Amino acid sequence: MVKHLFRSMVLLLCSLPFLKAQAQGINLADWLVLSEQKGTAALTDTVFQGKACIKLDGKAIAGIWNKTIVLKNFRLELDIAGTVMPGVGFHAKNEQNYQFLYFRPGYGGTIEAVQYIPIYNGALSWVFYGGYQAAADITRNEWFHATIEVRGNHLKVFTNKNPKPNMDITMLQTEADKGALLLRSMFGPAYFANITWRELPEGITDWEISDQLPAGFIYDYEKVKKLKNWKKINEPGDDYVNLCRYFKLPEGTVVARHILHADSAAEKLLNFDFTGTLQIILNGREVFSYNKHKLERVEVDTYVTKLSLQKGQNELLFITQGDGIFFRQRI
Repeated sequence: MVKHLFRSMVLLLCSLPFLKAQAQGINLADWLVLSEQKGTAALTDTVFQGKACIKLDGKAIAGIWNKTIVLKNFRLELDIAGTVMPGVGFHAKNEQNYQFLYFRPGYGGTIEAVQYIPIYNGALSWVFYGGYQAAADITRNEWFHATIEVRGNHLKVFTNKNPKPNMDITMLQTEADKGALLLRSMFGPAYFANITWRELPEGITDWEISDQLPAGFIYDYEKVKKLKNWKKINEPGDDYVNLCRYFKLPEGTVVARHILHADSAAEKLLNFDFTGTLQIILNGREVFSYNKHKLERVEVDTYVTKLSLQKGQNELLFITQGDGIFFRQRI
């Protein structure tokens, strides 16, 4: 039996990145103080080790909450200095329910330096989540840089601009997959500065795919629009759509279709990568074409093309032939 391997990867529809930053990264008027004591404390600017910042004392100002931010997929950068447990809460439904990433500078260099837990109804249930921790070179009461990247349920954490993540995990499910942002310090003071964030693109996982078509031919829009049989697929939680799983003998050309809805005419960016060949058609017009049989590891955001969306429904088509030309095995 001859087995042809066929793969096609589809990634990430997005708008232009949004970046927000202030002098020390915080517009004080946007943040609500959360206290573990009675009374209301005011949030003020301060300076720590020569850097403009804000201070959370872990008691009167235990945390600050920005309800105006609603983030799902994002990349957050900030500088942190602390003693015990400074951290960042995100996807916050309210001040008692959120995803929580925190740092333990006193355990820098050990597996306990970076830790993740979900917060349910305010409970710090760290005893259940020993598998969600990582080492990092951080020091008590010294500034370090943290980068937090969230895509769906995937969390990556980088410290001090390391090219490889210190932590790379699948988060546990909570009630919200998007929500507000929290800064928090527990059991001691912490300082936060230079906070910026930007939204990351939303991945397209739901498609309709055609039957396999004979390989080696060019399929223009006039041929594709006559196709009758379409199968709905969806791969949420995966970065790629691997068409091999839908064909017992993947060896031909496949068309994948997705309908984009736009409230008004707009321009978006499509970030993607693939193997084999690929032609992208939007509303009957070709916007990308590669027919040289690409065989490389796929990476996020390798290719970007602009989509000019019209108001209402927009038909996005991927016409792809996989990498079977390179891999033929007799089994």
